[in-house]
Amino acid sequence: MGADGKPHKNSPELDASPRTGVLVCECGDEIAGVLDTNALCAAAAELPGVVHASCEAYPCSKDGLLRMQQAIEENKLERLLVAGCTPRLVEKHFREAALSAGLNPGGVEVVDIREHCAYVHADEPDAAMQKAADLIVMGVSRLATTSLPFPHTHAFVNSALIIGSGLSGLTVANSLASAGHHVTLIESAQELGGTSQTFQENAKDLIDGLIGIVPNHPGIDILLDSRLAQVAGPPGFYEVSIKSREQTKTITVGAIVVATGAKPLPLDSSRHFDPSCVVTQAHFAHDLTGAATAGSDLTMQDVVLILSSEDGGEYCYSHLSSLTGVRQAIQVKQLNPAANVTVLFRELYSTGDNQHLEEKVQQAKELGVTFFRFRTETPPLISEKTVDIDDPLTGQPVRLLYDRVVLAMPLVPQDNADTLAALLGLHQDKHGFMIEARPRLLPGRYCDTGIYVVGSAHQPVDTTDVLLQAYMTSSRLQRYLNQDSLSTGAPVAEIAQEACTGCGNCVQVCPVNAIQLIQKDGILSLAEVESLLCTGCGNCAVVCPVNAIRIPGWDDLAIVSQINAAFTSSRTKDDAEGGVHPPRILAFACEWSAYASADLAGTLRIPYPSDVRILRMNCSARFDPQHILWALLNNADGVLLGACHPGECHYGTGNLYADERVKVLKQQLADYGLDPRRVRLEFLAGDDGEGFVETITSFRDDLRKKMVKT
Repeated sequence: MGADGKPHKNSPELDASPRTGVLVCECGDEIAGVLDTNALCAAAAELPGVVHASCEAYPCSKDGLLRMQQAIEENKLERLLVAGCTPRLVEKHFREAALSAGLNPGGVEVVDIREHCAYVHADEPDAAMQKAADLIVMGVSRLATTSLPFPHTHAFVNSALIIGSGLSGLTVANSLASAGHHVTLIESAQELGGTSQTFQENAKDLIDGLIGIVPNHPGIDILLDSRLAQVAGPPGFYEVSIKSREQTKTITVGAIVVATGAKPLPLDSSRHFDPSCVVTQAHFAHDLTGAATAGSDLTMQDVVLILSSEDGGEYCYSHLSSLTGVRQAIQVKQLNPAANVTVLFRELYSTGDNQHLEEKVQQAKELGVTFFRFRTETPPLISEKTVDIDDPLTGQPVRLLYDRVVLAMPLVPQDNADTLAALLGLHQDKHGFMIEARPRLLPGRYCDTGIYVVGSAHQPVDTTDVLLQAYMTSSRLQRYLNQDSLSTGAPVAEIAQEACTGCGNCVQVCPVNAIQLIQKDGILSLAEVESLLCTGCGNCAVVCPVNAIRIPGWDDLAIVSQINAAFTSSRTKDDAEGGVHPPRILAFACEWSAYASADLAGTLRIPYPSDVRILRMNCSARFDPQHILWALLNNADGVLLGACHPGECHYGTGNLYADERVKVLKQQLADYGLDPRRVRLEFLAGDDGEGFVETITSFRDDLRKKMVKT
């Protein structure tokens, strides 16, 4: 609806009821053994807009799909509802088949009458039938009122920008250029090489080899003393501004790779160490390299390597610090076999298969290196000429003489990490390292942004992991860059320009920066959506004060129509019996958490109250207080909102916004004399079927007590 209460242009409200078909799956006896599928089919045939209804033993089978496609073509269906098992299993399957028959995939809806009805209410066949009938009515109502998403396609540039020239950046650049893709590589320093090679085994030799190749490759442009200044445009067509020696250059690329590496944290000036005797691993690496290159003997006689300092933090105590420390101990013994080398550690960390670290430790022991564990509460104390430590076995103090103490200082992100992350829309962990979104954890509708993080820019890693990540990223990039265009089937937010007031609320809450305010006619700035960035979470639609934004598939009207239909069958029965009914609960369920846990509860056949109607939502960001109020004022005795746990939202922070909105709503309900306990928000994991059942049952019991009192 627009700000004036009228439908959007081209809204389904302006059209006649779409021609809708309903297929009721029997699933052998899994559904038909509990539900009267013929009765459900007959009832569905009477619904407005339904021109075809039939029962199918297995509509997901090859024959069933062929009959479905035939029904679509013969009846000229514009919408299709399949009442069967969980959408998570079959919805994509049905949508692909419908597309082959000429039906927009967005016009296919799957409602779950197996896991949500037949499996969990087998002991209550009448209640199971009521619930299944309501779910079908809700599905048909949604199809009749929602707008359909359509593919959004954009042009594509088959080139890449690589930021950083360490081992990972040079490897990716060489691989892409060798595959025929143009590469622009920028480096903030005056020369290629990066800063992480000191800690990576044999990295310098590999980097030197690549430096002899990459600058001479005709498909690679190198910009030294350069940094990323600005990024604009959609995925596949990024307009990138690069500042180089006080000049700004703008290029267009299809993908961006962050390979900036990490840097060692230096010793701060407040320490009272002799800088000639106490050094970091990075400084010591240069000393060892210089001695090895010059072929001179190492004069240090007593060397103590501390793999965790009192202020080193978690990353000082990482697998890379452990490997580096053990390798340096081996180098000292190789350069001066008579040297006394002691490695002090709390734990020796490694990643994955720790065989490599074990081999290095064994080699060091064979060369005569001493390994000494210390307790966290009694770290080594460095004095003028000795390192003092308590023996954790005897509790007695131990004093070690030293010529050189080597501290494993933490590897930290580069100075420009925060700026890069902000420009590229990347998340950062608590230490500031950049996090690349994991495709398997993102909604299937999500469009690949073409922004990748490799090497120690992601977290400190050794040479083997650097090369693995670089080659994997190169492979992904080649597949990505070989496309002619980019498209997405996500339900992209649509903004009615005639209703938009340019308030900017939507811009502030968009988790992927897909909305911008664009100046129109030099007077007013209106919101516009970058379709390839939008994930359709719906957060913007909730905060729009004039209802100028809609999400295809999750329109306001579609959601309200499902709320209205949620208890159709039970209302009819209650009217006949004098209006007495158990608590009715409408559950707004995020499809990644609460809906998935409800599916699992059904699979495990854990019964729960049958007077629950589950409305599948794409994200808890779409939980709208107005929809909750509508449900309370019309059909529902209670509203349950099921969201992902904090930090696990597929769309970023939708669950956190939902939590804040529900808190405000409950306070408003209390202010107006309505019991706020009728609304409950729960954070549920998608694999917690028992938790879903416990939550529903507890909520039902609380509502029942309240209804008895009133």
